This record gives sequence, C-alpha cells and structure tokens, in this order.
Amino acid sequence: MFTIVIPALNEESFLPNLLDSLAAQTSNGFRVIVVDGSSRDRTVEVAKSYADRLPGLQVIVSRKASLPLQRNIGARAAKTNWLIFSDADNVLLPYAVERMEAFVKLRQPQFFTTWIQPDSEVQSEVVLSVMGNLLVEGSILLKRSFSPGPLTAITHDLFNSVGGYNERASWGEDMEFANRVTQTGAKLEVLRETIYVWSMRRFRKQGAAKVLQQIAKASVYALLTKRALTKMDNYEMGGQLYRDGQLKKRRTPSLIGQLDSKIRKLTSQILR
Repeated sequence: MFTIVIPALNEESFLPNLLDSLAAQTSNGFRVIVVDGSSRDRTVEVAKSYADRLPGLQVIVSRKASLPLQRNIGARAAKTNWLIFSDADNVLLPYAVERMEAFVKLRQPQFFTTWIQPDSEVQSEVVLSVMGNLLVEGSILLKRSFSPGPLTAITHDLFNSVGGYNERASWGEDMEFANRVTQTGAKLEVLRETIYVWSMRRFRKQGAAKVLQQIAKASVYALLTKRALTKMDNYEMGGQLYRDGQLKKRRTPSLIGQLDSKIRKLTSQILR
C-alpha cells in the first residue's frame, strides 16, 4: 500500500483538483497525508473536507513552510511500505495508483518516478514536458539520477536509510535526495507512462526561459560537482503566487548585474 504525501502552502485553489483525482482512483490501495506549511488561506479546511471521500486522510500542520521538512513530516506519519511524494498542484489520472501497484509488483523497484503530462495542449508546453521526461532518462544514463519533485516514489525503508530529504535545502532538494538514494546502490526506475498531469503554472508566470535557466544551472552544477544545488535566488513556495493570475513582482537589479552575479556565484560554488 502507498501513502501519498502532499506538502502544501496556500493551495486552497489547486489542492481540490488533486484530492478530487485521488478520490476518483480505480484502486483504493493508498492513504493520503496533507502536510500544510502554516497556510494563510483555507488550505487546511479544504483538505479536511475530503475526510469522507478519502478514508484515512491525515492533515498535519507544519511549524513552517518547507518542502523537504513537510515531506519528512508526512513520511514519519506514514505507516505503509511505500511513500509517494506529490506536489499539491498535480492531478493524478484515474488509473495512476493501479498502474503504480502493477509496476511495483512487476519490476520490484525501490525508487521510481513516472513520465509527465502537461496541463495543456499548447505546443511549447508539450515540448517542455517532453524535455522533462528526457532529462530524467538522460540523468539515469549519465549516472546522475534525477527524480523530479512533482512525483517521486520510494520504499519507506530506503527513505529512512538515507535520512529523508535535506531540510536545509530551499531548492533542488529532489536532486540532492536522488543523489543520496542512488549512492546506496538503489537504481532510479521510470514508469514509462503518463499517470499524472503536471501543472505548468510556474513556467507561465515566471516565463519558461527563467525556469529552464534555473533547471539548467542546477543540472550543470550537479554534473560538474556530483552535488546538488540547494539554494536558488528568487524562488518562493506557495499557491498564493498564482491565485490572482499574476506572479508577485519583486525589485530586481539590472540584467547585466543579474548575469554577472549569477556567473560569479555559480563559479564560486563549482570551485568550492
């Protein structure tokens, strides 16, 4: 049986889509734990309202908002052999749990992810999702396995053996985690089916170029140093960034200043 751990922060507008999709699964072989990061909206109330539709649902409130912390809290509360970490803005297709059950029975993996499907049919976003799938496949070939944060599955025992997610990481915790897991000798496997819909909201609001730059920076850093980049400038967690259709604006330095700063910082990190 799986426990699906969902870290959330101010996700009252998006979380219902995921919980509705879980309530509609063709298999009931799972439990759900929502770990809220002290949201300022109705996320907790919304999550608790699904208690009748999702038997065994747990809603836990974390003392602070942090993806790795919230995932670890959910894992500690879970009682099942398998953990599945899902972002709050995902939507699982109706057969998702059933297909993961079959995959585990057939392949007996310890650690796996799946292919992704974007939440639109816009050509550019479809291309980005294909690139995401290729990135995962390529990371395995290069022995720098990268399990995308939106959906990661791992046995509870293996998760505990590596100490869970790095709670000091504010970004890239999925790369850092996958690196430690594969160092144990466990192999990242891929369920080569699209069983969930990935929200492209960050790409739309921040711009694909900026998000891809962040991913490329982290990927190059990991390839060159065999370590994960665990901090990213101007990254913020939370559904509150997207509810009104506009990403909150911040003051930023000039473009030249930004590029110079990024190059200097990346160089110092690589040579450290």
